[in-house]
Amino acid sequence: MTARGSRDHPVATTPETVPSGCQWFTDPDGTLCLAPSCMARIQDPDAECLCDTLTARYDRLARKMQELQERQAYADTWWRSLREALDAHPDGRAILADAGKRAGR
Repeated sequence: MTARGSRDHPVATTPETVPSGCQWFTDPDGTLCLAPSCMARIQDPDAECLCDTLTARYDRLARKMQELQERQAYADTWWRSLREALDAHPDGRAILADAGKRAGR
């Protein structure tokens, strides 16, 4: 990973090598440039960069979404298996009717 620079200590780079996230860099002609990736710095170049914070939040949400999808897949498999067992049971309809009554349906 490329080192992060700052306004006072920019990282020399070219447009092709600018890493993701907000970065101060010097272009080939020596001009100091900001490549903003977060809204805070798009609006104010001297604002605190939020890229790491937003990336961390996104990563947490992505992990949570994966966990929820896995739990839902397990629940779907369990429900299908339970329903198949219930359908195969001789008293399946009576059990289903009783469960519906207990659930208030």
